[in-house]
Amino acid sequence: MTKFTSLVPAFLRDRFKSLNRIILLMLIAIVATEIYTVVLNREYRAADLQSFASLWSSLAFLVAFIRLSKFNEDVYQNDAIRLIPASDTKIYLSNLCTTLIGLLYFMAVQLVLKLVVSWITGNRFMGVTGFGTSSNRIATTIVVAFGIVLATIIMAWATISLIHLIMLSIDAFLPIGRQKIIRGILYIVISFAIIRLGAVFFQIYGTLMNGLSLGWGAILALLGVLVLVAALEIVANILLMHKFVETAQ
Repeated sequence: MTKFTSLVPAFLRDRFKSLNRIILLMLIAIVATEIYTVVLNREYRAADLQSFASLWSSLAFLVAFIRLSKFNEDVYQNDAIRLIPASDTKIYLSNLCTTLIGLLYFMAVQLVLKLVVSWITGNRFMGVTGFGTSSNRIATTIVVAFGIVLATIIMAWATISLIHLIMLSIDAFLPIGRQKIIRGILYIVISFAIIRLGAVFFQIYGTLMNGLSLGWGAILALLGVLVLVAALEIVANILLMHKFVETAQ
């Protein structure tokens, strides 16, 4: 059986190539926009550079997330990958881990960019309010917030995969007429669930950033729920992948 540690580097190659292209385009966009603004206004303004960096970084993150999601989903019916002598569990988990590593790499690059822009403009990297003067509390809050963000992203990928695998399973076992009916019902239910979950998450995340007024118990409970839901979806995805999803013909 192919080892987990052998699958991850193999999956990373194409993802890193794609992410590096996105990073290059992001940097070109920031520099080009800044040069155009300086030439147009005939002066350099630090606020402009920060705004452009923030704008293009946000757009690049969205593109990177979508691109990584595409890589993640392509594995399930890829002939070359599914025929690797490894279990579906290894393939799924190594694929998910690779996607997460790619996102962490992209986030690290954006963090470095943020530091460089802050240094160039002479501004503080981060302004934190509502936490008093305790550096330990600030650090803990950042770690917990980062954990919630990662858990949410993993759950989002697991949810996307669950929807995709359910659709593939429907295509494999139901006639076309019934496929349309069930697809329509699923789209309505899933859309409602995503909207509700998104609203709840942003409400809680906003409260977290405004000083943890929810309390640590509620925050850790939220993190636990996200991890539990993601874990259950991952198990369901592996079962669907193993039982119902075949390679593309």
